[in-house]
Amino acid sequence: MKPSERDNCFLGTYYRTAGNIDSLLALDNGKHFQAAAMLSRSLYELAVDIYLIDKVPQGWMKMVFFVEVEKLRIARKLVEFAAANSARAIDVSVQTNFIAHNEKRIEGNRKTLWPHLKKPGDLKHWSGKNLSERAALLGDPFDEMYNSHYPRLSWYVHSGLTGVVNMPSDRFPLVHGFALSLSMFCYSEILEAVIHEMKIDLADHKITNHLKYAKLLPFTKTPEEEAGLLRELLG
Repeated sequence: MKPSERDNCFLGTYYRTAGNIDSLLALDNGKHFQAAAMLSRSLYELAVDIYLIDKVPQGWMKMVFFVEVEKLRIARKLVEFAAANSARAIDVSVQTNFIAHNEKRIEGNRKTLWPHLKKPGDLKHWSGKNLSERAALLGDPFDEMYNSHYPRLSWYVHSGLTGVVNMPSDRFPLVHGFALSLSMFCYSEILEAVIHEMKIDLADHKITNHLKYAKLLPFTKTPEEEAGLLRELLG
């Protein structure tokens, strides 16, 4: 059976997450702390997104249609830039054609789904909220993570020297470890959301315990503890 548009919101978020995790696993040295922090930040935003779908009215529909709203925004921006810099002879034929054939329909959807945002430029995210508002809407643990962890991760995404200047070299692996820990949490949250949405737990009633086992296994110290955890969660 073909996935519904709602299904695609969850599946698309999952596949983006899986791609980030694959990249994160390749960063196997503390020297990659900046890239790990960037990926961790992205995973946090994806986790917020997937739980926001059912918190925002018409959430899945807004997530789907926001794709076209963004394409129209960027197409308009490039056409305007080309017009203001005609001497550069920038080819915007593709963008011009996209605007001509889709603008009316996309604008109609935007005004219907986000009536309180009057100007196209006011819509920055499909939820109609900034990240702080999104985290506050979800509450624990996402609001705490936003206020305590997210700013530190952002230091390694944005330009500037915060997070690296005057930092002792032995602290960089700690940043890497912190990013990995947060990534693991966000990945687990996203997996739980997908398992629940796709009703995978109805086909495999132990799948949630498999996830718990994977999360707790690194904290076992002996083969006996590992075996005990396995028995406790999976029988």
